[in-house]
Amino acid sequence: MTVRRETLAVLIASEALLAAMGAMAAGGGMRYPGTAAAMGALVMAIPYVLERAGYVRLPVFVQAWASMSIGLHTFGLVWGLYDGTWWWDELTHLVSSALVGMMAAMALHLVDLHSLKIKVPRWAYPLLIVTFSIFIGVVWEVAEFAGDVLAGTRMQYSLLDTLSDCYVDMLGGVAASLLWVAWFWRDPTGEIGEAAQGPLISRLQSLF
Repeated sequence: MTVRRETLAVLIASEALLAAMGAMAAGGGMRYPGTAAAMGALVMAIPYVLERAGYVRLPVFVQAWASMSIGLHTFGLVWGLYDGTWWWDELTHLVSSALVGMMAAMALHLVDLHSLKIKVPRWAYPLLIVTFSIFIGVVWEVAEFAGDVLAGTRMQYSLLDTLSDCYVDMLGGVAASLLWVAWFWRDPTGEIGEAAQGPLISRLQSLF
C-alpha cells in the first residue's frame, strides 16, 4: 500500500535524529542511551510498517507526537538532563503519558466506530483515558525497577521520584482526556476515523 509523504517525512526526520544521538552515545561509551536510541528508532518505524502493510494509517500528529516523546527521552539520556535538570523527567513523563492516553482514545474510537457489538459512550472516554495512562505509567515504573535490580540502570532515584512520575502520568492522562473531549473526538480532519484500513476493520468486526 502507498505510504503518505507525511509519514515518510516524520520517519526520516525521526530516524536521522535518533541515529545522530545514538552515534553520540556510542562515541561517549554510553551504553544505555545508545540502546534507548536504537529502541526508539525501531518504535518510530512501526507507523510506516503498519501503513505499508495496509492496516493502520496513524494520524500524522500522533506520529509527530511519538517522535517528540522518544526524542525528548533520548536527548535527556544523551545529555544527562535527567540528572542535571529536575523538571526534565516530569516533562518527558507528561508528554509520553498524554500520548499513551491519546492512543488509547483512538483505539477506543476505532473499536466503537467499526465494531458491530461494542459501543463506547462519550462520557466513558475521559475516565478510560486517564485510567490507561496511569496503568501504563505504573507498568513503566515496574520496568524501571526491574532494570535497576537486574541490570543496574539506575533509572529510579528515590521513592519520591517514582511517586512524582506516577502523579505526572495521571496529569498527562487528564490532559489527553481534555484534548480529546475538546477537539479530537470531533475528528475535524477525518484522520482518526480513517486510520483503520480494510484488514483491520475486518478483524475488529470479527472480534468485536
